[in-house]
Amino acid sequence: MDNSPILFENLTRAHPQLTEKALVDFVNGLEVMDDHIRFRQLTDSHFAGRLLGFVSGESAKRQHAIDQNVAASLTTVSTWLQCLQKLQLHSDLAVTKIAHKLSETRQGVMRLQARHEALRQDVDELLLAMDDMDKNFSQLSLRIEQVNDGRLASQQMDAVFSKWQAGHLQHFPVVARLFLVFDELYWGDFGNYCRQCGWQHREIARLSQQVKDNSLVQLKQDWAQAKLPTAYDWQGDTRQNLQGLATEHNGLIAYLTEDAGDVVMPLLWGLNQLADKPEKANLSVNNRIPFFLTPENAINRVSHDFEVRYASIQ
Repeated sequence: MDNSPILFENLTRAHPQLTEKALVDFVNGLEVMDDHIRFRQLTDSHFAGRLLGFVSGESAKRQHAIDQNVAASLTTVSTWLQCLQKLQLHSDLAVTKIAHKLSETRQGVMRLQARHEALRQDVDELLLAMDDMDKNFSQLSLRIEQVNDGRLASQQMDAVFSKWQAGHLQHFPVVARLFLVFDELYWGDFGNYCRQCGWQHREIARLSQQVKDNSLVQLKQDWAQAKLPTAYDWQGDTRQNLQGLATEHNGLIAYLTEDAGDVVMPLLWGLNQLADKPEKANLSVNNRIPFFLTPENAINRVSHDFEVRYASIQ
């Protein structure tokens, strides 16, 4: 793979879940401790760091731990608020995480106000900015609660499958296409609806089956178009296709699957290993991963892994 610049504007337009996940990861990188607020390195992933630099508008140096002094702490919080003001969040995961961290950060800033008189003006300005953000997130939370979640979920599902049917995922291996469809649904209105109602809800079960049925129709078409055998050696073919992908597309798959556990989400874990190091990945160490897939089995495997993912945050 080459090291050409990643075109994040194109990636986030094609895969909108990137922005939501990056913001959640960014917030996880903010720690509030005693009398200072520090920003630690977001992740060891080079791709994730570069993505965060794009989302926040700040240089890559903000990925690393800054000096633990008051002035740098205030700069970090200010940068965070500026980043949030630039973005329009849609995922309930991002809204909930940021609202919680906003409250936690406010407590840290209040302690700074009490102990550092020289910086009172700077702290006051930050608190005013936080008040504005509180209002914005309250309005956004209210909107998420009041909208017709089922209608939005169906609309997103239609849009995602239209994108797949139009061939916008054709440059990815077939199993990766299936993952990207499920992943975009997870981070969007469909996922919001599933998390609010619960996976056992009758309407969620109906929509979930509709996703599987639509996926099977499209996957069979892709299977035939690529002239894949019924029993498909997905590991070898995926490895070969990923080696030919552009750096940013490999990084996209590796980043979006980085949280998949080898035991509870084995297929997504295997996809992550192949995307992260396509020339060296050894999937034989995990006997939970199948050697061959059919369209039906691929959908069942990916669906199972996403059910685990939904259940883990309920």
